[in-house]
Amino acid sequence: NIQNKTAKVVMATVKGDAHDIGKNIVTAVLESFGFDVLDLGKNVEAETIIEKAKEFDADIIGLSALMTTTMIEMEKVIELKNISNLKAKVIIGGAPVTQSFAESIRAEGYSKDAIEAANLIKTLLN
Repeated sequence: NIQNKTAKVVMATVKGDAHDIGKNIVTAVLESFGFDVLDLGKNVEAETIIEKAKEFDADIIGLSALMTTTMIEMEKVIELKNISNLKAKVIIGGAPVTQSFAESIRAEGYSKDAIEAANLIKTLLN
């Protein structure tokens, strides 16, 4: 339970994807909810996401993709996270992303919008 500390969230649009409007909205909403957010931007390599999550001591890694062709990068991030024994939980979202896809790649959460993402993070960290 992390009631007494601010949750740290690393946000990134995955490698190959240059769309970050949705991620930017989620980042703004999470910051307004009081989360400490490190936004890595768009087209971010899986290795970079994991490296920054370690440095930032992230509780949550939020991944965004807008193209079906880049969604597979989300799974790569999760695989690297598991190999690295990171404690951070991965949540994913973006237009082509679904709950069933999230389950298939073993993400800890899926969110269809920014408010849902904020509530999901609160749930995952309690």
